Amino acid sequence: MSRGATPAVFTEQLFATGHDQANRAAVAAVPRAELALTGLAFRTERRDADKITKGLSLHP
Repeated sequence: MSRGATPAVFTEQLFATGHDQANRAAVAAVPRAELALTGLAFRTERRDADKITKGLSLHP
């Protein structure tokens, strides 16, 4: 975040349905501590993304 990246969190509940509003409602219905994390993402300039991810292994 210090490089200006905008983070996003993906949870299992986010993919419960094929409808965006229903997915958001499914996430909102679960207490934060019980959300099942499935992924992380961020949006930023490519050069900053390269610096943030340097040294990480790619998902097979």
